[in-house]
Amino acid sequence: MIDLSKVADPYERRARLYPSLICLFPLIVGVYSSFLSLYKSMSGLVALAIAVGLLQLFSHLARDRGKKIESGLFKEWGGMPSIALFRHSDSNIPNPAKVRYHEMVSGESGIKAPTIESEAASPHVADEIYQSWSDYLRGKTRNTEKYPMVFKENVNYGFWRNLLGIKGYCILSGLIALLLIWVPTYNSGIISQEQIGISCSIIVYIIVFIFVVNRSWVKVTAYAYAKQLLESLNA
Repeated sequence: MIDLSKVADPYERRARLYPSLICLFPLIVGVYSSFLSLYKSMSGLVALAIAVGLLQLFSHLARDRGKKIESGLFKEWGGMPSIALFRHSDSNIPNPAKVRYHEMVSGESGIKAPTIESEAASPHVADEIYQSWSDYLRGKTRNTEKYPMVFKENVNYGFWRNLLGIKGYCILSGLIALLLIWVPTYNSGIISQEQIGISCSIIVYIIVFIFVVNRSWVKVTAYAYAKQLLESLNA
C-alpha cells in the first residue's frame, strides 16, 4: 500500500522523500532515455506503481542510512551539536550569551546548570544535563508555526544527513544510468546530442556527490539547527 504520509507531512517529504527522488533521478532518466519504447509498451499505471514502490523503498533506505551514520558523525564532532553548544569549553557561542542561555534554560526546565569547574571535573555528568536541556528544547519547539526557523533547520539537517547516508547509492545510480545510456549506443554506433547532454548532466551529478555531499556539509546544517534550538529561548 502506498504511504501518502510521506507526501503530506512536510518533514517526511523534504528530509526523506526528496533525497530518495534525487537518488533515483539518474536511474529513471537513464531508463526512459534508452528504453522509451519499453516504457510505452507497459501500462502507465504499472510503470507508475513500480516508480512509487522504488520511491518508498529508497525513502525508507534514506531514513535508515541517515540514522545509522548519525552516531558516527556525533562521535567525530565530539558530541551532538545541541549538547556541545551548551558546554563551557565550546567556543561556537560567545561566553556572555552562553551564560544567559544557561540561566534561561535552567530556569525553564528546572534543571540546574553545571559550573565551569563541575563540567571540567565530570564532563559526562554535565553532558547528561545538556542532553536533558536539548530534549526539553526539542519538545518545546514542536509547534512548527511558532518556531518555523527551528523546523526549517531541522529539515535541512535531516535532508543532508539522509543524503549523505545514501551517497554511495546515488553515485551507483549515476553510474548505472551512464551504462544504460551508452550501451545501446555502443551496439548501434549512433550517438545523439541528447545522449551527450544527458550524460554530461549525470557526470556533473556524480561529481557533486563525490565532492559536495560530505560530512562537513552535514556538520554545518547540524550546528545551524542546534543554534536555532537555543534561539528558541528568546521566543
